[in-house]
Amino acid sequence: MSNLDPPDRPSMAALRGAYQAPHALYDQARARDGIAFDPLANCWLVTGHRAVRSILEDRRFTSDPRVAGAGNARPARRSFLQDAVEKQIIFSDGADHHGAQRVILQEASRKMQELSGWIRELAAGLLQPLPARGEVDLVTDFALPYALQTVCRVFGIPAGDPGRLADLARWSNTLADVTSGYLNVRIQDVTLFGDYFRAMVAARRASPSDDLVSAFLKAETFATDEDLVINCMGSFAAGRVTTQKLLGDGVPMLLPEWPAWREMVAANPGASRRLAEELLRMVTPTRYLGRHATEDVDLSGEWGAGHLIRKGQRVVLFLEAANRDPARFPDPHELKWERQPNPHLAFGHGPHRCPGASIARAEIQIALETLLATFETLVPNPSAPPVWDPNPNLGGYRSYPCLCS
Repeated sequence: MSNLDPPDRPSMAALRGAYQAPHALYDQARARDGIAFDPLANCWLVTGHRAVRSILEDRRFTSDPRVAGAGNARPARRSFLQDAVEKQIIFSDGADHHGAQRVILQEASRKMQELSGWIRELAAGLLQPLPARGEVDLVTDFALPYALQTVCRVFGIPAGDPGRLADLARWSNTLADVTSGYLNVRIQDVTLFGDYFRAMVAARRASPSDDLVSAFLKAETFATDEDLVINCMGSFAAGRVTTQKLLGDGVPMLLPEWPAWREMVAANPGASRRLAEELLRMVTPTRYLGRHATEDVDLSGEWGAGHLIRKGQRVVLFLEAANRDPARFPDPHELKWERQPNPHLAFGHGPHRCPGASIARAEIQIALETLLATFETLVPNPSAPPVWDPNPNLGGYRSYPCLCS
């Protein structure tokens, strides 16, 4: 077994704790062993691009964490919080998962032309009053409402009630936190989120509409309405939180050379698409994913002696580390908009690759174009430092104040 031996190699605890600046530890981990066992956390840490990609497409690994406790007795009574996490399709490998993936892909493809125009109008409307104000918080003034209203549009949720939008933002934040393994004390938010989608599913069953909930119902994707409710909650949270983080953490990377980025995107019509891909690689909204071995998996033939992963053991795949692997990306810590090919893993890989990736890509590209066209100057506000979200997996900037014109 290839063990981590702190301080020679980073542990899971160290990598989680360094979430604001982890890349020196990732470099150290990859240099020693791209797949290494951490005895303190009792899991394998995977930091190399080739290794992460290989395991994500390997059917011997499952996203269902219940595999690890398959021999343990299940509690007679289950809480809604437990179901709201475990019954999401991201933790399933069965028919429900494949059916839901297919519906989301079909809906994204069907509505992309309509959504692209609407998203562009949304971005312009959010940004239009800000240059005259002279200041903007990249997260609270733009990334959060932009991502939130877009996912509301996909779900057919009216965006005219600010109080309801604030509720949805808070509820989906809490669900994203607990789903990613971070304890958020506002667990009542999950119950309220479930109540909201329970009422929506009932309404759509009585009167279908042109939205994702109705598409799920029409396809009879889930066995029960409760399963549908839980997966609407999960899809809503994933679609909002990850786009918000990408923009909130990615745009600040452009600030030191903002005029040059404005000029470059204006002069190169295809540049915003490549820049969006490069920011996805650099930021990687979901830092890591968990998988469990469904059988003993001996990787020693490819990775050297000591890489036998036992049935039920957890494997933590650091997408963020894989996306800056120098073996796959030359000058991995440099932002290069023209990078091609750019086989980043920001949307995952294999059976669980994000089905909403096409919408997210459109959101990011349009946001970058609109931001760069709107602000002639955009610099950090020296009197208001950025604020970090404490979630070590999904957490990025919670606030990023800037001065603008």
